[in-house]
Amino acid sequence: MTMLKRLLNRARPVRARALLALVAAGTLALSACDKAQLLAPSNSTLSMTAGAMVIASGGSTQVQAMVLESAGTPVQNGTTVRFTTTLGRLDPVEAQTRNGVATTTLFGDGASGVAEVRAVSGSASGGTGTTPTNKLSIAVGSGGVGEGGLSIRANPATVPVAGGTVEIIATAVDANNGALSGVNVAFSSDRGTLSAGSAMTNSFGEARVQLTTNRETIVTATVGGRTASVTVKLFLPATVTLSAGSAIAGQPTTLTVTPADGTAPKVVIAWGDGTESDLGIVATERRVTHVYSESGSYAIIATATDNGDTFTNTTTVVVSARPSPTIAVTSAGSTITGAPSVFLVTPPSGGAGIRNVKIDFGDGTEVSLGAVTAATPVSHQYAAAGTYTVRAILTDGTGVDTVGTAIVTVP
Repeated sequence: MTMLKRLLNRARPVRARALLALVAAGTLALSACDKAQLLAPSNSTLSMTAGAMVIASGGSTQVQAMVLESAGTPVQNGTTVRFTTTLGRLDPVEAQTRNGVATTTLFGDGASGVAEVRAVSGSASGGTGTTPTNKLSIAVGSGGVGEGGLSIRANPATVPVAGGTVEIIATAVDANNGALSGVNVAFSSDRGTLSAGSAMTNSFGEARVQLTTNRETIVTATVGGRTASVTVKLFLPATVTLSAGSAIAGQPTTLTVTPADGTAPKVVIAWGDGTESDLGIVATERRVTHVYSESGSYAIIATATDNGDTFTNTTTVVVSARPSPTIAVTSAGSTITGAPSVFLVTPPSGGAGIRNVKIDFGDGTEVSLGAVTAATPVSHQYAAAGTYTVRAILTDGTGVDTVGTAIVTVP
């Protein structure tokens, strides 16, 4: 009897330990069940949205995934969605839904490109279309530069011949013409010195560096596979030279205006007699004429304007008095009463400046020949015998008359 009691007492601790082991195993199983992820059921669909489709290389944007059951209702709260990206980082990488929406944040890590962000949950699909709805392409940094989205300019656009410094401004925009900030732009030049080889864009999408040069220089900006160039030219003063020909009062004189090579200034000529001529843009040698009404010495002033710079040059022209024109009238044949008499009227050589020539036959009759420029025969018939003074009266452009005479006797 005593031996039996001893065996029973030894068995009780073994059974207790076994029972405790069974209880512990059951507790672990229940704990594992509590921690099991709730995933989207079959035939669910998943779609994604982002706060911004373009971010700076160090920027961020919120990303949301909506999970709907086949009936179009949100999945159960707490359904787990896992997010992945090909660029940057996501925090958190797993999120639980609330009213069918799970939220994470995409952070740029300084690199540029296109981040392919995906969301998965159980057997939820991205739809049946050609573009999965559970995938987003978010441009990061220079990856957001649109087609033609990089431009460059220089301020100012020129440097003096002796050399100078200008600001180079590159502007990066996305496909919707929105400014891209935080984008690193690389700069290079074929001449001169740049203050930096790269610069980050500001909130206006502008990256700025300085160029110092004394020669025409091409500066190129590069970002996201896009390039743009600007040429900084040498500033050439808008000088012009003047050359005036001989001048005679009442006759045209010619002035030659020649701009400096490579310039095309706007030129205004003051002739020195109170009149001006606006020549507009003069890119090559230009000849212009002017008529001075009186003799004298005149200072001709040319004012050239280009890129806000003004230059003047002066030349002097001496205008000679116009020599008095001469006109001759001669009898070209016999004169007989009642028969035609012919007279030859000879104006000055070239006929320059003649307004009109009038013939007074001395018998009370006259005729106007107009602005004759060469010897002209004129016929007249006298009704009575006598001695007549024939006058040829030349009127020039200023209204001055010159007279030539001939005396004829008509038998």
